[in-house]
Amino acid sequence: MTPGLVVVLLVITVTAAAGLRRLDVRTTGAWTASLGMLVAWALVFATSTDWRDRSLGPSLAGEEVTVRATVTSLPEHAGHRSRFRIAVEATVEAPDGFRARELLVSTYPARPSVTPGTRGVMRLRLRPATGPANPGGFDRAGWYYREGLHGSATLLDLENLGDMPAAEAAVPWRARLHGTRAWLRDRLEAAAPELRHPGLVQALVIGDRQAMTRPEWQAFLRTGTNHLMAISGLHVGLVAGFVGLLAAGAWSGLGPVQRRMRKAAFIALASLAGAAIYAALAGFSIPTQRALIMLVAFMAALLWRREAFAWRGLMLAAIAVVLWQPASVLAPGFWFSFGAVAAILVRLQGRAGRPGWREAGSLQVLLALAMLPLSMAWFQLGSWVAPLANLVAVPVISLLVLPVLLVGAELAALWAPLGQPFLQAGDAVLALLVVVLDGLSGLPVLVDERRVPLAASLLGGLAVVIALQPRSRRAGVWVLLAGIALILPMRPDLEAGAVRALLLDVGNGQAMLLQTRHHNLLFDAGPGREGGFSAGEQIVAPAFRAEGVRHLDRLILSHEHAAHTGGVDGVRAAMPVAETLRRIPGGNHERACEAGEHWHWDGVQFEVLHPPAGWDGSASASCVLKVETAGGVRLLLTGGLGGLGEAVLMRDLPDRRASDLLVLPRGAGGDSLSRGWLEDARPRLAWASTDARGRGLAADVRERLDSACVPLQETGLHGALRLEANSELEVAPGHRARHRHLWQPASRPPSRGPEGCNPASGDEIHW
Repeated sequence: MTPGLVVVLLVITVTAAAGLRRLDVRTTGAWTASLGMLVAWALVFATSTDWRDRSLGPSLAGEEVTVRATVTSLPEHAGHRSRFRIAVEATVEAPDGFRARELLVSTYPARPSVTPGTRGVMRLRLRPATGPANPGGFDRAGWYYREGLHGSATLLDLENLGDMPAAEAAVPWRARLHGTRAWLRDRLEAAAPELRHPGLVQALVIGDRQAMTRPEWQAFLRTGTNHLMAISGLHVGLVAGFVGLLAAGAWSGLGPVQRRMRKAAFIALASLAGAAIYAALAGFSIPTQRALIMLVAFMAALLWRREAFAWRGLMLAAIAVVLWQPASVLAPGFWFSFGAVAAILVRLQGRAGRPGWREAGSLQVLLALAMLPLSMAWFQLGSWVAPLANLVAVPVISLLVLPVLLVGAELAALWAPLGQPFLQAGDAVLALLVVVLDGLSGLPVLVDERRVPLAASLLGGLAVVIALQPRSRRAGVWVLLAGIALILPMRPDLEAGAVRALLLDVGNGQAMLLQTRHHNLLFDAGPGREGGFSAGEQIVAPAFRAEGVRHLDRLILSHEHAAHTGGVDGVRAAMPVAETLRRIPGGNHERACEAGEHWHWDGVQFEVLHPPAGWDGSASASCVLKVETAGGVRLLLTGGLGGLGEAVLMRDLPDRRASDLLVLPRGAGGDSLSRGWLEDARPRLAWASTDARGRGLAADVRERLDSACVPLQETGLHGALRLEANSELEVAPGHRARHRHLWQPASRPPSRGPEGCNPASGDEIHW
């Protein structure tokens, strides 16, 4: 948690306290909420410290352990792998420092025989509880922390111990719960094996989204209706409402119960019981736990029949959630859930009577607009078509699809043929809904894929709050000022002749963004494989949205290795690319990358130094790009150069290799960056693309850099690397240091060589 974010959130709690006072909520309750949030941050700090003690650090990367463990989740069985969560019961053999108890395990190929409750002796290869650190990127370490996972591992061997004896009562309750979910999933598949959207059906009934296809998820995501595919507050509340209606209808025939409790209390308890059962079907995920706590608070408000208690109930629910799950305050779902309920309460404040269809429709539009700023901050996606899409999808899912599917699931659990008609009917309606959402998501003007800073999104949310007030017309100027933060540029423009460089943390690969005042260039697209991970889609494109890059003027693929070209399809799918230079061109707007190619952008010179015409697509023929600013600062990008290619470049262009920043060849081995290179053209700074274990740079290359007193920054250790240059070289700290979180290990400083290394005159770097 960055200090700035903590300050922002503290200001929000104090402001909320003052605002709630004006909404006739007692001051003590408002300040209790503020105090509760402060306590929450203290709990987050405490739990993160305990988590760091147990989490897998970088030193354990690649180490093997043998443990006795139990599968405690619903396994995901994809075509090439299985993935599941385990609880470690005992350590059989492990290196020093291994204290993990909860791990996310993958096995290749898939093992369908692994089910919830599978218990055995497992040999694992460990992976740290970290991930790539990039602007706009997914915070994997934060996700591990929120989920209570201490790291991940690859399953190498499994000796199944069978079912645990009844005498041992150590079977985790989660294993039994997910075993029931797996059984119900099998019953659904047996009852209706030919559904068009089985993934959507399973997502709505048991909260299992692994069978959802990518087009299905994109249709919901791009229209702002993806919340409907996660069992959370809306679904739990609907089930509670359905059960409450049934309980109200059955009340007249329950004479003995009538003598023991009030009707309202009976309905509330029945609703809570129904909601709890549905939450269990979803595996008691954190969103469903949060929804149950909120439901308890608002049921209390119903029983006390006090309007002001709705606000107090919301505050008490927030405090209860953070006391139960402190890390949940770091999840987007926490702020979306409580923000949505708060917006509804503000909208309905002081209104009499039950809301009708018109009011319900306006609430859907309001919620879509109110959540838009947060969506752009967390998910880099602002769907302006969301109000219309939710106006259609919410009632269809809530009032038609969900009840039908739940009835079908209940009947299928009794006897598969009984549930088939209901499941098929729900699937048919879902098919029509997906067609509608596909059409809406195809409207490019109404789907804005970019990221805004969190502070700007909070100001945008403030604009919505102001607009909700009864006298909002008088505050139109303030609404405009707060909302305009969403469209302001995210970083200042570069001056003419300057360049901005960003080397992304893509693991075993390379991808580097170069920006001038009006142009964008990507040098390599990162690793990827067909049908699997794509750095272009999952790392490069989000980083570009975070940086405000909407198009590429040129893409250079240094050579044809998958570590450099694997992510190219993901990049092209995310934004237009005007032209591509690569070693072996074959598509539209592609040309050969050869020595002699040069151009000028905004006062910055670009020149390809290697290879000569006629070379192949191997690493020795890697494109080498030289960039020189108007102020004389030189950047040299070597791609994967090594061996023969380096020797030819040193022989033919002895005076052209000098650089202020040298981006080392990815996977630089013993034949890369010879001593002659460093003696003739010592760079002021070297960057290397490595993974979390430092792989991608040979030990002797590190030694030569140290001997030459060349500072070294690595993406695997420091995260994405950034600098700006014109007449000076201004280097920013790595992304891990710039965005420090409680749950991450301390970032290492750049390697600056052995003691006694002093930069020569004029070689100083502005860090």
